[in-house]
Amino acid sequence: MGLNELWTLQQEEKLKAWHQVQLVADQGRPAPCFTIAREFGCEAYPVAEELIKRLNAQVAGEPWVIIGQQIIDEVAKISGYSVEQIEKSQDTPSSLKAIFSMFLDSSRAEETEVFTHMRAVIRGFAKRGQCVLVGRGSALVTQDLSNCINLRLVAPHEFRVQKIMKTHNFKKTEAAQFIASHQQQRDDFIRRFGAGNITDPLLYHLIINNAHLEVKKIAELAEEYMTHYVN
Repeated sequence: MGLNELWTLQQEEKLKAWHQVQLVADQGRPAPCFTIAREFGCEAYPVAEELIKRLNAQVAGEPWVIIGQQIIDEVAKISGYSVEQIEKSQDTPSSLKAIFSMFLDSSRAEETEVFTHMRAVIRGFAKRGQCVLVGRGSALVTQDLSNCINLRLVAPHEFRVQKIMKTHNFKKTEAAQFIASHQQQRDDFIRRFGAGNITDPLLYHLIINNAHLEVKKIAELAEEYMTHYVN
């Protein structure tokens, strides 16, 4: 399922409202928040979708939402740079320095204004809670937030190849190349975005082998963990 299928105008309006409200929200007892990191090819978005479906079935107030690619949109609005520019910086790491050369003061892109804004947006939503942050180094920048439960999905290479073959109708060789290319781009982005190793197991509350559990079971496990983790 594509990301666009997980997104509605109502959710966009909700996120805009949250972005304003979180500035003055009472952070005494923030609601829970999940972050999901994954090896490329794992089912992060399907897990996020199933998780919020389960959680929203139990709450009557503010709904849980998924926050992934839309963070990029929010960063673009705040920073004044277009979504296309920022997306390009992630999808084509070699072009990142050129794109942001107007304000880079070193070769370390994690010090750029855009990445600073992105961290602030991620942390703002995390502090509000009732959201699932997918990717974007969320686990790294929310380590000090006690309401965040950090998940990581891993899987054998063959499992991920098969998923990509099915999703994109690729041949096996094409799928393997696709995984290698996109994993490298994400690794590069994380190195530039924030200090730390996103694969460090100590960052996470749960590390789950996607090949051993189906999406619904992973979401069920995450929800069960939350009920014991959150006071």
